[in-house]
Amino acid sequence: MSPSSPTLIEARELTPRCGAAETGGGAAPRWFRWVAGLAFAAYGVFLALTMSVAAGGSDSSGYLNSARLLAAGQLQTDLRVPPEFGRPTEVNRSHFSPQGFGQFAANPRLPPSYPTGLPLHLALAGKLFGWEAGPRLVQLVAALGAVALGYATARALGVSWPLAAAGAAMLAGFPVFLFTSIQTLSDTLATTWMLAAVWCALRGRRALGWAAAGGAALAVAVLVRPTNLLLAPGLAVLLGLDARRLGAFLAGGMPGAVWFMAYNQALYGGPFHSGYGTIGAAFALHYGWPTALHFAKWLALFLPAVVLVLPLPALVARDGPRREAAGLALLGAGIVGVYLFYDVSHDVWWCLRFILPAVAALILLALLGVEVLARRRAPWVRAAAAAGLAAWALAASWHWTRSLHILYVPGYERVYAEAAEVVRKQFPANALVVCSAFSGTIYYYTALPTLVYDSITPGEFAGYVARARAAGRPVFAAVFELEEEEALRTRCPGPWRRLATVGKIGLWELP
Repeated sequence: MSPSSPTLIEARELTPRCGAAETGGGAAPRWFRWVAGLAFAAYGVFLALTMSVAAGGSDSSGYLNSARLLAAGQLQTDLRVPPEFGRPTEVNRSHFSPQGFGQFAANPRLPPSYPTGLPLHLALAGKLFGWEAGPRLVQLVAALGAVALGYATARALGVSWPLAAAGAAMLAGFPVFLFTSIQTLSDTLATTWMLAAVWCALRGRRALGWAAAGGAALAVAVLVRPTNLLLAPGLAVLLGLDARRLGAFLAGGMPGAVWFMAYNQALYGGPFHSGYGTIGAAFALHYGWPTALHFAKWLALFLPAVVLVLPLPALVARDGPRREAAGLALLGAGIVGVYLFYDVSHDVWWCLRFILPAVAALILLALLGVEVLARRRAPWVRAAAAAGLAAWALAASWHWTRSLHILYVPGYERVYAEAAEVVRKQFPANALVVCSAFSGTIYYYTALPTLVYDSITPGEFAGYVARARAAGRPVFAAVFELEEEEALRTRCPGPWRRLATVGKIGLWELP
């Protein structure tokens, strides 16, 4: 026996739960592979035809602007301040900082405010495949990868192939998963790398190389979303509390940790600082109960409601997969435990995107619960349970995706790019653009400076206009209908003239 081989005790412990083909009814039949392959391909085509890639609001424009900088070999950039207003260090930086970028006293430049995980993926794909196809490919591969890894991880946990397929269907149809997969957001990618870490950790019980791969996957998951660091305790349980495995796991994650700390030090002034600034005030204990009710309500509506209680058999069964169940429970509890106390988590249904990795863990844990309940029963019981769960999940997905107009989201995002194209054609090359929600879009698609109206007083705006006119610089605006009152009448008043309307974005000129 080689030094890296598992001991007899380890082998007896690992074989039942890490070899999917040996448990849960054996390998999937050939007909299922064909059907599943066709369904998987059809889902990919559906996503590809539905999704959009646009530098829209603060999230999508922030990720894409950061990706462009990284692809150019830059970590940050400079404020676009017209020279007649003074040097960037002499102006009120909040007046010129587009959404998706941060302002830090120790950094006079303009650093992105979002973590680098998604931008690094976008930058690499953009360099290889172009900035239209590349980001689209990242979104598509992330979504399909999460679904495939959901199935593979369930099998690695010892779940039968019908139930593993039902779990993949539950994740693929989960309305929030669809919402985050058809636009440029980080939530789906964070879930994909979480599942990759779990799958590698399960295989890491047998081979140190897989343990190291699990650590690397966790590191990427943390780069995508720093709160994914809270997955570490659950992954350690799944991996097994063995010094060699944990050492390999830590070694695999070290390069990502070094990049994470170096980037934060360079841009934000500390290895554990972030582009979000000081957000401690956004967390409070009194948010916990309303957020818990909010999460429970929408999970029960979006998933088969029984999924919320199915984990219990796996957690309490004396002869069940207790280590696997405990590890998955820790994974979910770590993520949910943070966002329960976040002030915006209970605002709307799509705030469940913050806990999307925990939803994937919940589905896996529910599948283990069904396996425990189906032990010593005929094989058709598992098949019937799988069919029922999948049908329930897909029916809920159909209903809520239509009711909440989720598939309209890419159209809303594309309006940003369409309006930016009109700006490029109709605004002069030296224009100053008053905007706020559209500011990250202006920065991505054009070279124009933005005057972000949120904190500007009428007196300050009059001063900017006077200096711009003295320098021969025209003043324009790009604002949403909901912004018009505050932007064009309250903070930046003047005889504005509408040039065009794209969707709900108005393009204006100050004669």
